[in-house]
Amino acid sequence: MKSYDIIFIHPPRVMHPRYIKFRNFTRSSFMFFPMGLLAIADLCEKEGFSAKIINYPMEQYFDREWSLEAFLKNIDYKICGIDLHWIFHSYGALEVAKIVKKVNPNAKVVLGGYTATYFHDEILRNYKMIDAIIRGEGEVPFVKYAHQVIHGHTLEEVPNLSYRNSSQHIKVNPITYVASTLDELDFTNISLIHNGRKYIESSREIMAIPFNLGIGRGCPFQCPYCGGGRQSQLILTKRKKVLLRSPEKIIEDLHNLFDNYKAEGIFFGHGTYPGSFKYWKRLFKLIRKEKFDLSADLEIWRLPFPKEMWYEFYRTFRRTYSSISVCPRTLSTRVQEKVAALCDPTFRFPLNQIQDLIKNACLFREELRIWFTIGFPFQKLSDLLRDYIFSIKMNLKYGKSNFSPIMIINDLVAISPASPAYESPERYELKLHLKSFRQLVDIVERTKFSMGGWNTIINFHTNHFSSMAIRLWNIIFLITNIPMFFTCFPKDDENMKSIGKEFRHFSLKMIKPKE
Repeated sequence: MKSYDIIFIHPPRVMHPRYIKFRNFTRSSFMFFPMGLLAIADLCEKEGFSAKIINYPMEQYFDREWSLEAFLKNIDYKICGIDLHWIFHSYGALEVAKIVKKVNPNAKVVLGGYTATYFHDEILRNYKMIDAIIRGEGEVPFVKYAHQVIHGHTLEEVPNLSYRNSSQHIKVNPITYVASTLDELDFTNISLIHNGRKYIESSREIMAIPFNLGIGRGCPFQCPYCGGGRQSQLILTKRKKVLLRSPEKIIEDLHNLFDNYKAEGIFFGHGTYPGSFKYWKRLFKLIRKEKFDLSADLEIWRLPFPKEMWYEFYRTFRRTYSSISVCPRTLSTRVQEKVAALCDPTFRFPLNQIQDLIKNACLFREELRIWFTIGFPFQKLSDLLRDYIFSIKMNLKYGKSNFSPIMIINDLVAISPASPAYESPERYELKLHLKSFRQLVDIVERTKFSMGGWNTIINFHTNHFSSMAIRLWNIIFLITNIPMFFTCFPKDDENMKSIGKEFRHFSLKMIKPKE
């Protein structure tokens, strides 16, 4: 029997076996685990604790008969960490905890992640199979917790920890750990993942994007529904500023992924914005120097995104499977101005700058994904119809050619805990349906998840759209945008030969943005 000091289990979104047989829809179980999980497991190993990560949804994807209970009966462990970062894993995380306690009643079960952090007190009061919760950023607190538990010491000095003591009273230690550097952490120790090579090889197949690579922490912005923005970070982790890893450390990660695991692409876990262009250009230059043959998925968090950055991306990554995404949510200037006034003055995505993105995407033949949201704050039917007409025009213009790689995607979202809209829903003209963790668990258990967001959770309605209307309009947008789904997907790099001459003498001086 294999023995570990610590195991980590990434829970599925759904536990019911009936979903396993529909392999085309396994994306909805969300195989990706939070990027920090690998860093925590690796730090545990470096501190002398043996550790292993088990990816529940991935194991079921490759083996429909796979059983977590059977797997756990063949190993020994003292502590089990379960990530509860995204709200969609609320039910799955608790079910996994029940299985862990059933097999090994003496093991300590610890939750971590944004959702666990936000609901830490309620979870510990109502779910006795959870022994402790690491709040906020977790690598150093988790290692400290493991040391205290394994050596039989008290937990009063463990930072960021909420726990139930021997008298069954809930104790809440203050959040005193916020990472000051990330360069000492390893985000790519794939050897710690059970079937880790499959995780690298199958990420795009299952989730439609490749391995998530940690770039930094924090965000200088605050979108109204996001639980990871500036205001939300202060609530959940006490982080006050953005922290980026050095480009040299990213290169080390890429060598590990590319040389040892033959990774073909990466998803950058931090977006671009005007204040970070210098950082990204330096990183891209180092990637070109190392001659990595990689695809990449990159997000634009704020505009403008000039032609110079398109060119940097174009000459750094192969076109096949690469993409750039932007999330204006709506093109309504009125809505954007209201959001900007309430929570983020930078929340502006002017139509002319979106059109520039489209023009540059077509110029460089790079896939551009534009994300809309139905049910955004202050959005009226007139705003939605204008977005819909824009989608129709994009389909008519770009839905017929493989050389115009534009995709419009409508993103059906739930409002995340700690986001501005979650904290003050009335200010955003909406009503939340789920405020307690128990309500969240119940709705996640009942909701049928499927690819494309047709049946995901909607935990709110607005003054202008009911939950049903949001869901129906989401389906209408999805059906309308089907043509672009067929024409925007990356084609073989041979298609780039037709534009080789166009860029052979392309100069950065020619595309330098005007002052």
